[in-house]
This record gives sequence, C-alpha cells and structure tokens, in this order.
Amino acid sequence: MSVSDLTRVFVLEAGVPERAMAVAGCRERGCTTPALAKCAYVDGHGHSCETAWCHRHLREIGAEGYCRRHASTVAALGGRAKDPRALPAVDHRGASLVNWICNEGHAALQGAVASALRPGEVIFEDRTVNVVRQSDGSRCWERGWRIGDRTGLTSKILVCVEESDDALVQLAIDDQVVAVAVPPWITRRRACQAVTAALDAHDRSQFYGFLFGHIQSVLALRS
Repeated sequence: MSVSDLTRVFVLEAGVPERAMAVAGCRERGCTTPALAKCAYVDGHGHSCETAWCHRHLREIGAEGYCRRHASTVAALGGRAKDPRALPAVDHRGASLVNWICNEGHAALQGAVASALRPGEVIFEDRTVNVVRQSDGSRCWERGWRIGDRTGLTSKILVCVEESDDALVQLAIDDQVVAVAVPPWITRRRACQAVTAALDAHDRSQFYGFLFGHIQSVLALRS
C-alpha cells in the first residue's frame, strides 16, 4: 500500500499557559476573549512560544500553561521535558507527532508486533517519547516497542521523527528504516484541503495499515 496514494493533512496544534499578560486576543480560532497569558514553552535554545491565550484555552500541565502543540510536546516527553536537551525547537512537532501516532494507532501497531511474537517472547512498550542523539549530532524523537525473551532483547520497533524534518515519519525495525511517510492529515493541512470525517478516518486507517504491514512483514523474516 503506497502512502503517496493517500489524501493528506492535519497537525497537532498549540495549547496554552498562563504566565505573562498579553494584550492581543486569544489565538484559538473563533475565540474573541482577550488573551491572558503566553505559552510557557521554552526550547533548548532559549526560544519561547509567543502565542497568547485566554484562560479557557490554556492547556495546563503541572504549574505551567501551554498552547495545544506544546502541551502535547511536554506530555509526550514526560519527565524528559524537564531536560532542555530533550525539547524540540519551538516550531518542531517531532515529539508530539511520534506520541500521537503511537497513541492513535496503538491497536494496529501493537497488534502487528504481537502477531510476530515467538514462543517465550514478550513485549516491552515505551510509555513516553525518547530523544536520541544521532552520529551527526542531530536529534531524533522515538517511541515504540521492544521484543525480548529470557536471553535479552530480540527486536525493537520504533516510530521516529528526526530533527531535519518534523513531518516525515520513519518506521525503524532493528535499527533499519523500513518505511517512511508523511501522515495524510499533515499533507492535507499543508495543502489547506478540507475533507469529510469519513475520508479522514479512511486515510488514517490506510496510514496505520501501511505501518502495520511493514511491521508484520519485516518481523516475519527474523531469523
């Protein structure tokens, strides 16, 4: 199944916190309430999110408030969000996109992993997104599943987004990239293309089916 055949668009957007008073209106589409605070997100380079929101549209995590996108980034990283080295740039959706795919596609993706288990093997699942430093110094955000038995780990299946392109999703199995795709909702958003809920659901199902097929076929070839 080719992802290039899919209709595409969407994106994980921004939420909101409550730290600095703002004079402009809330950034939430259709909201006319004055903004009360800026998003609290500050990336590892010290760049902050400049969006401002009303109290109703802030996304609170702990003592801070974030825009929708950055609330999803902080939630995706869990405790790692306290480490500036793990934080994506303000305009980078990598961590939140990986988390979204692993959550929304969980039934299909974990189902593909489970279908490949051999006797004595079990699944270990990541609950938050990890960040790894690559050989060229760039970062990659990843989350996924590991298969192991009493001798140790036997396979790992990761959904990854690299620092160089925050829309390109990679599926890596045992350190080899076996599939790449831009999710259909991101492509459609870039094209400013609106679709029906039914078509959106169909495209998402195809996208997760694409990943499912690659996981299942590659794991079936394990020695």
